[in-house]
Amino acid sequence: MSETLRYDPAAYTDDAEEFVWCTVTVTLPDGETRTATGDYLNAGNPTPVLCCGIEEAASELGLLHYLADERLYLKVCEEVTRQLSWRPVVLLSCPEFTIKLDLVEPVR
Repeated sequence: MSETLRYDPAAYTDDAEEFVWCTVTVTLPDGETRTATGDYLNAGNPTPVLCCGIEEAASELGLLHYLADERLYLKVCEEVTRQLSWRPVVLLSCPEFTIKLDLVEPVR
């Protein structure tokens, strides 16, 4: 494990060591929240990365239409991966909603 890494991603990784589990909570401006839990992240080296799992998570949260913008899609993946490189929580914000992603232990 890297000396700068502040958490152990293995605690959140499935038995096949392929996917990392997380809970994603979206809060809309009116206070409505939507939550989804799944193996949306890929196990990276040394920390989790967001790739194609963004589509599954967005679909489950009713946000899939936002991914039509490829630049936004890539920007979100990069930012999630960047934040996961130093902590097991991601916070994203835009005028339409806020997102909190927490790594969780895998469902076994």
